Amino acid sequence: MSPRMRGPDLYYREPVYRPPSEAYSLLIQATIGCSYRCTFCISNLSKDFSIRPLDDIKRDIKTAREYYGPKVDKIFFLDGNAMVLPTDQLEEITRYAYEQFSSLERVGVYSHAEDILAKTPAELKRLAKAGLGIAYLGIETGDDELLKAIGKRTTSEHIVYAGRRLMEAGITLSGTLILGLAGNDPEKSRLHAIHSAELVNQLNPPTPQTWYISALTLMIPPGTIIHKQREQGRFKPMNSNEILHELATFIEHTSEDLHDCVFRTNHASNYLPIKGTLATDKHSISRLISTAINNPEILRPEAWRGL
Repeated sequence: MSPRMRGPDLYYREPVYRPPSEAYSLLIQATIGCSYRCTFCISNLSKDFSIRPLDDIKRDIKTAREYYGPKVDKIFFLDGNAMVLPTDQLEEITRYAYEQFSSLERVGVYSHAEDILAKTPAELKRLAKAGLGIAYLGIETGDDELLKAIGKRTTSEHIVYAGRRLMEAGITLSGTLILGLAGNDPEKSRLHAIHSAELVNQLNPPTPQTWYISALTLMIPPGTIIHKQREQGRFKPMNSNEILHELATFIEHTSEDLHDCVFRTNHASNYLPIKGTLATDKHSISRLISTAINNPEILRPEAWRGL
């Protein structure tokens, strides 16, 4: 059994964000903020990026061990892209976590494509051997123009290379897309959906293994660049109906070969929760989206959506 979120005397720089699947993981602050500044992200609004001293990270891991005992099964290293840590440091704290917790099954991190590609295949295999089990890759979109517009500082080609490199090293890939990122321009929305599906199709690994693609829906918190763009009239957000049509277009263009790709829209930002395997459940997912388009009363209310 893992702690709900955090124990006593552990260092956290608020606000703290983690993936939905890490809700019951022990959170350890390895880095602070994010070394990138995407237009939609709030990670660096109140935090300057930095890497915590290695001894401080290990001290928090040991403190958690003293409080919770050995029965912690998942750890997530905060913050926005802990994969940026030098390989030796990330490997050391991962191995140390397994030394402290005998029941530990997985260590996870957020990651950016360029930080993955900065590590050699051999380094990624070292991390996998140390116990880094899952990396959450912010894909956001497969459309290169949109990637540039949101300040992602990578390309769709690099994202595919990064995702494939993770899986080849034995690290589970969990990629995230953002619905509504193109705004309510119908053509840009269509390209966002189609190119994102094409990117996911290219990620499909050559050997059978479970991997994940999740779709979030754009939120526009005050202070973000995209919030300023909306205030200036340079960005117009989509409504729930437009979001569902974009999601339907994405699903339509995914390949029938994605047999091991688990698809989810279980994040609090989404209007419609979905879970299935992209290949085998493609048609049932499309029917569910169509039902929601025709019955908007089943959608999550706007006031209930969250980051």
